[in-house]
Amino acid sequence: MRPCLLSIEGLDAWYADRQVLFGADVALPERGCCVILGPSGTGKSTLLRSIRVLGQAAAGVLQVDEGDWRAACTGATRHAPLRCAAVLQKPARPAGTVLQFFCEGRAEDAATVLQQLRSLFAELDCREWLPALFDECAALAQADWICFNLLKVAALQPNLVLLDEPTAGLDEAAARRVLALVRALALRASLLMITHHLGEARVVADQVILMGNGRVIEAGPAARFFAAPQSEQARYFLAHGTLPEQSAEPAQEPAQTSDRIAMAMAALQAGRRPGHGRGHALQPNRFRWVVPDQLAGVAMPGLLADVQQDLQGLQGSGITTLLNLTETPFDAALAAQYGIECCFTPMPDMAAPSLEQAVDICALLDRKLAAGACVAVHCKAGQGRTGTVLGMYLMWRSKGQWSGEQALRAMRRIDTGWIQSEAQRIFLAQFQRFLLESVTFS
Repeated sequence: MRPCLLSIEGLDAWYADRQVLFGADVALPERGCCVILGPSGTGKSTLLRSIRVLGQAAAGVLQVDEGDWRAACTGATRHAPLRCAAVLQKPARPAGTVLQFFCEGRAEDAATVLQQLRSLFAELDCREWLPALFDECAALAQADWICFNLLKVAALQPNLVLLDEPTAGLDEAAARRVLALVRALALRASLLMITHHLGEARVVADQVILMGNGRVIEAGPAARFFAAPQSEQARYFLAHGTLPEQSAEPAQEPAQTSDRIAMAMAALQAGRRPGHGRGHALQPNRFRWVVPDQLAGVAMPGLLADVQQDLQGLQGSGITTLLNLTETPFDAALAAQYGIECCFTPMPDMAAPSLEQAVDICALLDRKLAAGACVAVHCKAGQGRTGTVLGMYLMWRSKGQWSGEQALRAMRRIDTGWIQSEAQRIFLAQFQRFLLESVTFS
């Protein structure tokens, strides 16, 4: 057992009045990679944020409040002074060369930094990247840019590194390059990494934390977790990639929410569009209400206008949650500045979800709506995947009584571009059969 760097007990977290973490216990070793697994919307990113903030708080501080978000724990023990660094999803690329990127915030001159990097790259066995230090950041492949962000973190010599899905949107070969560097860094520091990819977790993880519904379901050595999981939920997750907590029984939700959904579905069945919801002058491109003031579809913020303007428009329209379907996740930290939580459940362009992913998404939407969230679903253009997921969710709410063709017609009454590919149409037909044959509704 490796010595412990940081342990936090009884961690709770809230967005406004909505609790999203419940009594989580986390212990991070001085070295090695701890991977956080779990379905979308179960608190993985919130756990990462909470550990970052509470871990760096002054000794004795057990609660923090950042306005829209707050966290508290019953105990926090730092076994060494914490030097924390993070690599976010899709890190921004500054103007200039990679070497200039490494020099940012450093007192040393470029020649000194370059000499330090030669030593670091030699230690990490990646000397082949030295020539790329003189390339423009904007010209790098995404995997290379992620790797240079990891190397910049390594140069700071932190003892805790937080990674939020560093391989998101990368192909298998590119992901392998990133994971090799993650493994090398895990020999130098404690890494805490979120991933949705079980295969990648098997490659890099020394420890695993499995999250479900804001709770730690199981935590322990990766070898034990993958070979002999201790809980039924963990065994189910390894077999299906989701958790049995995804129940077909809708969550208890406010009567107003249930009524809004029922009225929207009745209007669509009668050949009408749902009523108008809350509007805003900066409402972004392709914003469409499916259930007024409760559930909407939209293009990716920033696609055709300034991203902050789009987020301001979403905030003004009452949106509190973004469900991101693109393969590269939206900037959750940026969205949080506008009081918007991000959930990430990726699928390829023009594709449909798997049946397991579909149940995961429907259960997530049930939970969010029951908790009073106002949700906007988006892919890139806000058409194919967005319309498919929204139509699928109304089929779920109909308990399988809506056919795939009914869902298609209903979505295209709202936006003629929703649901685009033959694969998406076929999926909706399959989803009705799945609901009728494999799901027991209360």
